[in-house]
Amino acid sequence: MTSNRQMTLGCAVALVIAGCGATRPAATPLQQVTASGGPTLTGKDVSITSFRGHPVVLIFWASWCGPCHDEQPGLNTAYAKWSSRGVAFLGIDLRDTTSPALAFQTQYRVPYPSIADTNATLAVEYRIPSAPALVFLTTQGKVADVVLGALGTMSVADFNAEVTTLLGTTAAGGA
Repeated sequence: MTSNRQMTLGCAVALVIAGCGATRPAATPLQQVTASGGPTLTGKDVSITSFRGHPVVLIFWASWCGPCHDEQPGLNTAYAKWSSRGVAFLGIDLRDTTSPALAFQTQYRVPYPSIADTNATLAVEYRIPSAPALVFLTTQGKVADVVLGALGTMSVADFNAEVTTLLGTTAAGGA
């Protein structure tokens, strides 16, 4: 391998590592996003606006993202805790192909649907550079918070506090 190829490969690897598991951006709170949704991995159309009236947690993930594998059990636990309280969860499978994405969902028993965002259209709309990431939406569909790196940079207590705030309740009941 030539030194130019090695340098190019090294830079590409560094960019992937830097994007996967990043930290919180300086987001503008309560930004209105007009992203509409799209087809799920199983072919059903989902509209993000159909969740209005409920807080929403958007989970940007991909089968090729190592940290996404690590955090999925925690997201399943969060879903079990909060979905019965009116919080909607929606996965956004980022720059992936259907077969490995469905295998990921089966392997980790993902309980919520995921939109196939193969061209990163939704990721661009929500300013998500790479997976994993969480976007918290208010009951009016406005962006309340964005967490790049998702559960790798956000504690369970912080996640629960964020959702509690979106519900407009106190942080009783713990994790």
